[in-house]
This record gives sequence, C-alpha cells and structure tokens, in this order.
Amino acid sequence: MYTMRAIIFTLFFSFCFLSSNAQNLKGTITGSVQDRNGLPLSYGYVLLDGTTFGTVTNEQGNFILKAPIGKYILTVKSIGYQEIKLAMTISDSKNPEINVVLEEESNELRTIEVTGVKVKSASATRTVLELLNVPQAIVVLGQKTIDQQGAFDLTTIVRNMTGVNFNGNYSGAGSYQFFNARGFDLSNSQNYRWNGMMIWNLGNNYSDNIEQVEFLKGPTSILFGDVAPGGIMNFVTKKPLADFTVDFDLKLGQWNLVRPALDISGPITKNKNLRYRLNTSYEESNSFRKNVAYDRLVLAPTIAWDINSKLSLNVEAVFKKAASTDDPGLVSPDGTIAGLNTLDPSLYLSETTHQYQFNDQSYFATLTYQLAKNWRVRAVGFAGNTMNRPFGIWPDQPDSLGNLARSEYGYYQKLNNQSSSIDIYGSLYTGTIKHNLLLGAEFQATNYRYTNEGYLSPFDTTNISNPNSSIPGTVSPLNSPFLPFVSQIQRTGFYLQDQIMFFNEKLHFLLGIRAGQTKQGNHYFQEELPGTDYEGYTDDIVSINVLTPRIGLVYKPKRNMSIYGSYSEGYEINSPDIFALNYLTFSTPPATSSSQVELGAKMNLLKDKLGLSLSVFRINKKNPYGYVYLDPENPNYDEYNVYYDGYHRSQGIELDLDGKISKVLSLTAGFALTDATIINDPGYASGNKLPNAPKYTGNIWLNYEPEKKLKGFTVGTGVYYKDKFFSGIDNNPDLEIPPSYTIDAAIGYKYKQFGAQLNATNLTNQINYANPWVFNLFEVRPLRRMVLTLTYNFQKKSR
Repeated sequence: MYTMRAIIFTLFFSFCFLSSNAQNLKGTITGSVQDRNGLPLSYGYVLLDGTTFGTVTNEQGNFILKAPIGKYILTVKSIGYQEIKLAMTISDSKNPEINVVLEEESNELRTIEVTGVKVKSASATRTVLELLNVPQAIVVLGQKTIDQQGAFDLTTIVRNMTGVNFNGNYSGAGSYQFFNARGFDLSNSQNYRWNGMMIWNLGNNYSDNIEQVEFLKGPTSILFGDVAPGGIMNFVTKKPLADFTVDFDLKLGQWNLVRPALDISGPITKNKNLRYRLNTSYEESNSFRKNVAYDRLVLAPTIAWDINSKLSLNVEAVFKKAASTDDPGLVSPDGTIAGLNTLDPSLYLSETTHQYQFNDQSYFATLTYQLAKNWRVRAVGFAGNTMNRPFGIWPDQPDSLGNLARSEYGYYQKLNNQSSSIDIYGSLYTGTIKHNLLLGAEFQATNYRYTNEGYLSPFDTTNISNPNSSIPGTVSPLNSPFLPFVSQIQRTGFYLQDQIMFFNEKLHFLLGIRAGQTKQGNHYFQEELPGTDYEGYTDDIVSINVLTPRIGLVYKPKRNMSIYGSYSEGYEINSPDIFALNYLTFSTPPATSSSQVELGAKMNLLKDKLGLSLSVFRINKKNPYGYVYLDPENPNYDEYNVYYDGYHRSQGIELDLDGKISKVLSLTAGFALTDATIINDPGYASGNKLPNAPKYTGNIWLNYEPEKKLKGFTVGTGVYYKDKFFSGIDNNPDLEIPPSYTIDAAIGYKYKQFGAQLNATNLTNQINYANPWVFNLFEVRPLRRMVLTLTYNFQKKSR
C-alpha cells in the first residue's frame, strides 16, 4: 500500500507541473444552454459530431470546449429536450460563443429517461463529468424505472443495482433496511448520503421527493471520509420547476395498502426566479405476516431562489414520521433452514404492543455562486434531528417440544447530525490540456444518546406452534433519563482532485488526495456517573488523521466508449464497543483500512440509447471489526468479545445495462459475480465466505411502450435472482440460505393527464429468506402482491 501511495504522490506532483505540448492547433468554444424559461440546463451534452470532443454543461448551464481548428457540426442535447445541431467553424483567432435555448419534448417523450452511463451523477461525484469519463463503477436509477416497477420502497429499487444486496429490515417492514455491496455491509453512520451530505440510515430513506438514487461502488473515502468499502448510496432530491405542475399518485393494494402522494411545483414570482416544490405522501399497510402493520408520513417542501444571474439558493426540509409493528421474523424449530420451511410464513412471534417508532426532521441549504463562465463555488449546510424508539421481542431457539423463551428490549435514541461543505469546481486549459479541478472542505458532526443499552430481558415462554399474543400489562420503554454519556462522530476533510484530459481528450488521468481527521467515541458526563455501571469511565474519543489517495486512467477510443482503471483507498474509524465484555482492552480501537483496484469499460450503444458498464474489482479490507460469543454453541447475545484484526477480500465482475434497445422496448439488467472471503481472521476460519454476500446475482426488467397502435399502454416484466449465501461468518451449513428468485410484472395505460398501472410482485409466490441480524432470526421476504397505481398530471406552461 505504501509503495502504491509513493507512486501516486509522484504522479500527482508530476502532473501538477505538466507542461502543455500542442498536439494540434486548437480553438475554443464557450457558451450556455437554457430552457425556454431562461433557466440553465445542467448536465446537457455539447458534442462535435464525428469526433471524441465533447463536454457537459455545469450547474449554471455553461460549457467550454477546445478542439482542432476546422468546420464541425455542434450537437446540443439534454434529456427531455429536443436536440439542436449547429454548423460552426473553429479558428485559432476567434473563440465562438454559442448560447442555445432547448425546447421541451412532449410529456410522453420527457418521461423516457435513459440511464446507464449516459446520466450524470453530479451529487455523488461532486463533478459534472459524464459517467463515461469517471474511472469508477456507478449505478444511477431514475424515475422512469422506478415508475415502471411501481416502486415505493428502497428494497424494490436496489434490486436493479448490480452488486448491491438487501440484507433485511431492522424489525420488520416499515422500520429501516440493511444493505451489502461488493461483499461488505454498509454502515448506518457512514454509507448513506442525501444530495452528497451524510445522513443516518434509521428510517426508510426513499420517499417521493427523490429524483434518482445513485450508488458509487467501492471505497470512496477521498470524497466522503471514513466509509465502509462497499460503496456510497446517494439520494438526489427533486428541485422546483419553472412551470406550474401537479402530480397526484394513489396506490391501492393487497394487505390494505393505501398510499396517496402529491408533488406540486411552480413559480412564485412572474420572472420565475423564485420557485417552490412540495412533495408529501402518507402510507399505511398491513402485511402477509399476521398482526403486522405500519404507517409513514413524509412532508418535503423546497424553495429555489435565483438571487441574481450568478448567485442561487436552494432550501429544503424533510419531515418524516413512521411507526411499525415489531416483527423479528421466524426462528427455526430445529436450528436449520430446512426447519424454517416447515413453518407458516405468516407465523408471528412478537407482540402487537411493540413498535418501532421513528421521527426525523432534516434541513438543507445549498448556495451556489458562479465565479466565472465555467467555475462555481458551492456551499452546503445540513442539520437534522432524529428520535427513534426500537421496542421489540427476541424469540430464542425452541426446545424439542417447541417451547421457546422470549426476551424483550426497548430504548429511545436521540440523534443530532450537522454537516457543512464548500467546494470549488471548474475546468480550464493549459495549452491543449484540459483540467477538471475539484477543491473542497467539509465538516460533519453527530451526537447521539440512548436511554439504555438495549439489553435483552426475560419476557415469557411460549410455544412455536401456538404463540401467545396481546400479553396485557406491557410497559413501553421510558423516554428518559438518558445514559450518562454521549457518543460522538466528528469528521473533517480537505480534498483536491484533477481529471486531466490530453491527446485530443482521448486519454484522461485522474489524481486526487484527501487529508482527513475523524474523532469518534464516547464523552462521559462525570457528574452523572456515580452509582451507574459506568462509574470510573473516562472519555474514549479516538482521533485519527488519514491521507487518502485516488488514481484513475480513462482511455476513449471513441466518443461513446471508455476503458478505465483506478486505484482507491478507504478507511473506517471504529468506535469503542461499550457493550463488549473486553471493552477496556479496546477502548481506543484501531482503524479499519481498505483498498480497491478496479478495471472496466463503459459505452453507449444503439445511437446512445443504451448504456453498458462492465467492471472487474478487488477490495482488500484489513483490521475489520469482529466479535466472538463466549459460548458459541449456545450464545447469549449480550456476552461477547471484540477484536480488530484480520484480512478480508472481495473480488468480482459486474455488468450493467440500462436504456432503450428499440423505440418501444427499454431494458434495465445486470449481473454480478462476487467472491467475498476471509483471508485470515482470529475468530473464524480462513476461506470462510463473508455473510450476506451471494456469489451470483442477476436482474432484468423489460418494458414495452408502443408508439402508434395501442399508444398509451405499457407492459413490463422482470426477473431477480439471488444465489445461496451464508447468514453468519461461521458458515454454518445448516444456516446457508438457498438460492431465490422473484418474477414481477406490470401493465398500465395513460390517457392524456390520467394513468392507471397494475404491478404484481413475486408472481410465483416464492418463499425467500433474509437474515439481517446474522443470528437465529430469519425474515420472510414478501409473498405475491398486487398494487394498483392511479395517476393524474397537470402542467400549465407560461412564458
């Protein structure tokens, strides 16, 4: 690793002083792209036909492009707008400036959002580079696929993201979800972003104010600091529109699902420099699982203000409230997966009096200033407050007669999260060499407290064939007092990145570095310690400074094709585990480090209608957090020791396809081969497979929309496959979850402003399992379900 760092630093400083050697005599084109309301069109394409020269408009709709002198056809296009072609001449004496206004496509055409490697991922990459030019595997899922599949939760959406797997829910549907990517579990406090800002994963993060979901695969510490190496999930929110628009959506389905949603947007002022958007939804549903229900409410207002031609402000708020019946899932009668299959999948082993409750208020502000034609500075602020209350039942392993002990847990957690960042991004030429520079700094701080440690306490004994229900006298956990300490995470980072394009922009060299500091641990309130279990404890804040490099190479033999390679490093700061019996031994645990080598190819096929991405990767993770139970045969889940040692490796191949394969047929498909293995580990055998990491996964969704006959109809179907995997790192063969698949289908019709669509999930009613806790509890994935979606859209265009 250190040799690789020396090479990276040498290359970095060498390229910083790279002199321009004129490959051809060139001229420069500058300009802007706007819509008919005079608002900038970000991430639009500006291309010289028949060449590899092209660029993307920035957040202000501006662009700069340098090319050899000569005559060209300039193509300007943006998703949802009619493209324009202009004849032009580039000379070395006069720099043409092109200002273009694009007209919208019809409403039907605007909904055809091609993804794959064509969509930009500005929030996640913090640049406006085409994904074709980014030396990293990135998946972007937009509204078109989400609408086709009738998705309204993150588990449905993630099925379309190759290499990303759903592990299960915290305590049943309606709570929050766990995910695994490239063989490694995502961290609730590290791997989730909202418009690039860190959020906690404690509730359902997908809601109707989300425009697209992005996933950056592999270590991303250069941009985001300490994160688990699987990747970053980023949610991009909808922004206010210049025309008055109303979208109403009502979902009705099995298990008494009712889900109305409203999206309304438009101008506040006549010149449309002040605009608003409001997304709100309410959802309530039962489950195929007996006695289980949940409800969710989301309210998300947004204001956008173009203060002047250079300065803009976007302010957002998101309010969430949810409650769901506790559902621990099933426990096998004989401790095997085969035993699970003897149980009714709807069997309920908890109590309806126990619920997971979640309240969250988040506030975002983004201020953007145009420094020059192709340079901007952006400052982002975020503040959030969360209160959640897990309250549940934990069934133990049944005896030979089916009798099982049940334990209870419950506590309140309050969390305060604050983030701020500032970055400068732009492009410039030194001779014929183009630089895409990103310079930034960020700060993030989280404080959270608990009312108790969540220990299990005896509740009752019941029988798995006839479990008790509605036990009277259940006492909900108290919302005070809190434990005499506060857990803290504080991240500070400075980053610099330059993507250098030379040899007629066919060869790109990416160099980046981040200097970061993370402080993480517990601060004890000494005046509150006497008489508690924490008497005598002192602060155990771990502070680590890390220098993180990144290097990438992109070769573009054609404008619509790229071949890339990259090396990146990552790290995770481990908090002291105060619940471990050997806590004092590891009161200042070491950091976990990771590194990734990735090779890949990206291309746009079928006249840029279909995006294809292929990647091969290897991730090495060292000093991971691990634990072993004092009695592995009959574990008490509150009695364990931790360690921070070992070497885990994940390697694989991923293929993504997304876009249109004909005028009437669209495709979203993927395949992943992942081998996630223990190389060495003090607690478990070398060669064991990492949990929740199936070797093979695959997905395909086809959607048919006729243009002439039967226009307005839409028919779609998809298959999702997940290979067998172990639910625990000990690789107990009796608890290996078998392969599973689901088949979905959809049929819909749109007439003018109205639409109706019927979605069927898990058509063949397959019984599939997940294991979110890597313990003895197994979640049953949803059985067959029908959901009807009714839509109404209204738009009033004004000039």
